[in-house]
Amino acid sequence: MLRRAGLVQALADLLWVPQAGFLAWSLGAVLSQSAGSGTEGTPNQLAPVLLTAAAMVVLIAFVRVFLQYHAQDTARRAARQIQERARSALLHAAARRSPSESFPSSGAFAAHVVDQVDLLGPYYRNFMPQYMRLKLVPIGIVLVTAWFSWLAALILLVCGPVIPVFMALIGSRAKAASEDQQEELTRLSGMLLDRIRGLETLTVFGALDRTRADIHVAGERFRLGTMKVLKVAFLSSTVLELFSALGIAFSAVYVGFTLLGDLDIGTWGVPLGYAGGLFVLLLAPEFFAPLRAFSAAYHDRAAGIAASRKLSELLQDMQTGSRDTLKESGGIVESNAVQKARCLAGPPGILVSDLSIMLSGRPVFERFSLKVAPGETLLLTGRSGRGKSTLLDCVLGFRTPDDGQVLLNGTDVRVVAKDLQTNVMWLGQAPKLFHGSLKSNLLKGHPRADLVSPDEIWKTLHLAGAAELVERLPQGLSTRIGEDGFGLSVGEIRRIALARAALRTDAVLLIADEPTAGLDKETAADVVTGLGQLAKGRTTLVASHDAAVLDLPGRVLDLDSLETHALEPVT
Repeated sequence: MLRRAGLVQALADLLWVPQAGFLAWSLGAVLSQSAGSGTEGTPNQLAPVLLTAAAMVVLIAFVRVFLQYHAQDTARRAARQIQERARSALLHAAARRSPSESFPSSGAFAAHVVDQVDLLGPYYRNFMPQYMRLKLVPIGIVLVTAWFSWLAALILLVCGPVIPVFMALIGSRAKAASEDQQEELTRLSGMLLDRIRGLETLTVFGALDRTRADIHVAGERFRLGTMKVLKVAFLSSTVLELFSALGIAFSAVYVGFTLLGDLDIGTWGVPLGYAGGLFVLLLAPEFFAPLRAFSAAYHDRAAGIAASRKLSELLQDMQTGSRDTLKESGGIVESNAVQKARCLAGPPGILVSDLSIMLSGRPVFERFSLKVAPGETLLLTGRSGRGKSTLLDCVLGFRTPDDGQVLLNGTDVRVVAKDLQTNVMWLGQAPKLFHGSLKSNLLKGHPRADLVSPDEIWKTLHLAGAAELVERLPQGLSTRIGEDGFGLSVGEIRRIALARAALRTDAVLLIADEPTAGLDKETAADVVTGLGQLAKGRTTLVASHDAAVLDLPGRVLDLDSLETHALEPVT
């Protein structure tokens, strides 16, 4: 679409050639008659010429306006589609990201999704179509100009290419400045949102002055970065205007001296008349028009390329180890409703077969096999970095192994990943709570939230040891909390998260990743008790270093004691 928009825009520009021809023809006829004869019949003789020229000029003008509008509309639609795809890809990758993995701060992610994606629009809408214009229009105008005067065409050829050369030299600085500015914008967004969330805490600890100073420093860095980008943008515009003005001026001087008779070179043996001279003068500004548009959009290019690189890096980081779609390769085919229903009808049996995973060039698993019976509780332990969270991600379909496969009831987990991820009890070491009431947080993501009764909610709160906490709050379940559970302690957040997981009574799989990390003994004991009750009747995988968690009924698997090349399933 962008290529077509550029071609249509180039065609609209090249239509200026016949339009300028009719203007030069009519005005040249008037000047020739005035210089050659002053007879009274001249106006009547010129009337048909002028009317014909005026009609053609108006007709071509309408065609050019239509083509320009069509080109701009096509470019707008293409840029909007690119922005929508970029936002969709980011949000989809965020939704597919494993809960155990780190995530950018809300402010930084919002800056990526909103501000940086917005920068792609001007880049694709304004700059990309200029390539076709830049390839076709100047060459076409030079060839037409050379038909009348090779010297005028030579002037354009000398002045025109200088502009892209200087723009290329400026381009590296413009791109670097835009990248720095966008990095500062992302940091500033994250900082402001973090400080706003913790405003009450900062007030209590008397840290407002220091926070104000930090924000001032960050704002000053962003201001300086913005001014640096503007400086480069103004420099590129100055270079363009200088050389385009010189080119037009040289062309005008040449035509003027030729018409005065002081110069008799630069043509193909035929003197340059009034019509030819006017035609050359009318074409000269249009030769620089694509270069002007190129320069005007050059800042959009620098910002767009910088934003595109940042978004690509973020998307690649968020999609590491995951696959969004299933292809019919390696014996894996798209699932159907019957397969999904059969796989998730009850506690699934899990079979890990010849699993191999490399992270940062280091083998985490190499031909690792594991079998978990339906309804069994498996307690994973081992040193940090041994692969506990990675294995959980593979079971949930958040990470695609380099080799081997993970089967749930005989079905590849990637076939049922989306359904599984919405039908699982999950408790991590850093559970996410959102701004809103406690009740809305407890029902977040529940498939039948409108059908959950108050009795069910209070039952899960008692199970998680959070009932007394909610009863103490001034508005009970309607009490509003801040982003990331602001207003609650770490232990209170973990209890609410456990109650939220317990509400998923339809879940057939329970996954917990370091559920007691960083908790006091009393809270950790409540979490362990709750996990023991939730594990009944479900296939359960728990990763932990806590001895109290490892004392839960079930099978303990110490990953440190296994050879990474184990060939037989661990049973």
